[in-house]
Amino acid sequence: MEYRSILQKLAFLPDLYLVGGAVRDILMGQKPEDLDFATSAPPEEVMRLARAHGLEAVPTGIAHGTVTILIDHHPYEVTTFRRDVETFGRKARVAWGKSIEEDLSRRDFTIGAIAMDASGRVIDPYGGQQDLEAGLIRAVGEPRRRFREDYLRVIRAGRFVARYGFKIEAATLQAAREAAPEVLSHVAIERVTAEFNKAFENGVPSRFLRYLYDLDILQRLIPEFEDTHLLLQNPRWHPEGDVLTHVLQVVDRAAPPYRWHALLHDIGKKDTARWRPQGWYSFHGHERVGAALIPRIARDLRLPNHLRDELVVTTALHMVPVFTRPTPQAIRKFQAQAGPHLPALKALYEADGAERRPKESWKFFEPQPVPVKPVLQGRHLIERGHKPGKAFGGMLQAAYAHQLETGETDLDKLYQAALKAIERET
Repeated sequence: MEYRSILQKLAFLPDLYLVGGAVRDILMGQKPEDLDFATSAPPEEVMRLARAHGLEAVPTGIAHGTVTILIDHHPYEVTTFRRDVETFGRKARVAWGKSIEEDLSRRDFTIGAIAMDASGRVIDPYGGQQDLEAGLIRAVGEPRRRFREDYLRVIRAGRFVARYGFKIEAATLQAAREAAPEVLSHVAIERVTAEFNKAFENGVPSRFLRYLYDLDILQRLIPEFEDTHLLLQNPRWHPEGDVLTHVLQVVDRAAPPYRWHALLHDIGKKDTARWRPQGWYSFHGHERVGAALIPRIARDLRLPNHLRDELVVTTALHMVPVFTRPTPQAIRKFQAQAGPHLPALKALYEADGAERRPKESWKFFEPQPVPVKPVLQGRHLIERGHKPGKAFGGMLQAAYAHQLETGETDLDKLYQAALKAIERET
């Protein structure tokens, strides 16, 4: 819904303002993503007034002054003006404030410390509009203090660089560099990973990642990135040069849902780097080594299990189409190993190779006339008098291997292949 309409619907709240990123987006001529509001009314009063006007109000963060009001089934957060009593990161003590200016003083960067009332009047006490025009990320007030209040702001600065293409103002950047060593020991990893997810949604994520690398944060999160800017690659396949530059380019080329895949696809290169006399490194087996690293990295970053499982597959298989002839047998085996992750693998392969992939290699991603799921199932063996046990699983595996190798789909012939395999073993 249009922001002016929501402001009007919430006009019963005293001293109501649209705040934060929504105002920034509006001033930049963009459609705001989320609408957040601030008011002088305490949360209990916000709830009373909302219900008096026929709106549902939910105390989603009432200890912090936040109430969620539903308008046409869409949630909008309304937060009471706040002022700092004590500041020590996420556990800062706050009290209800008296003015929007006081509330804005708590914001991290000037481009987000802007408010707008229902008439469209802009409240900008820290020069946020000027910094928007200049393309600058500048801390509100003293930068070192801003970062000490919440060290996640060091990472958020990089996300704004990625999204808007802005530069970080010199004093703010210096303060971020000084604060960088403290970030990961003061910020929950879930909040850090959330910033990555937001940076991957839009903009140019390589700017975000390069910033974190320059601040030595990316390497602390994922140690396998350490010194990857020094690992020169074969210029025939990688004219862009070093491993880090390549990875960041792949992340930019990848569609947003596959940027974790792009970031981690070559994570095994550091551990497999071998210097060549031609002046570059080789990375034999990096995909296998990288796939083995994924579970630990996913655990460290608190990535969801379904993403972890997909990252293992895409990292392990992304080089297969490069070095394998696209025979029917090879394609069936590849697609069987990829399983439901084949679309993600294709997206990564495209981003990784840009325009340099041989045309034949794309056959690995084409629909196959022969199914890659196993035709012979356990129930078929039970129907033929076999009981589950050690040989049972071996027969199923043998039948499936025969299916992938030959393209056979006849149930009886696959059963015969399974019997012969067991006979050979015994």
